[in-house]
Amino acid sequence: MESRTRTAAELWDGWLEMWNEDPGAAHKIISADYRLHLPTAGATIDPDTIRDPATMADWVAGFTGKFEGLRYETDLGPVVDGELAVCRWFGTATCLGRTGWPSDVPGKRITWVGVDILRIVDGWIVEAWTQGAETDERPPSAR
Repeated sequence: MESRTRTAAELWDGWLEMWNEDPGAAHKIISADYRLHLPTAGATIDPDTIRDPATMADWVAGFTGKFEGLRYETDLGPVVDGELAVCRWFGTATCLGRTGWPSDVPGKRITWVGVDILRIVDGWIVEAWTQGAETDERPPSAR
């Protein structure tokens, strides 16, 4: 993969594009040798199966397809230190009953808050840690 000069903010914008609009945007931001880290509690996939832009795009499409109107927005960040960029985000969606989660009741509106840590090398996201949990907090757009 060629080296690109992109800021953490540009890559974060691409990350949101991937999650909010086009899972295929993974091909523009995710490195060919990518690693994903998820909390083990409640994980619905084995993150070791997500190793490149194509598998990331497939996972994002599968996940977002389990909800109606899923949108993520930035609450804080990116905060950058060396190769690491950290962002706090909110996600909102209407449940369709497709995740198997106890709170996934069709028609229920839910909000998550979470933190993503992206490791960036040569303008590509090479590693990501992501964690989210349901919350009663209001996202920035609702404040």
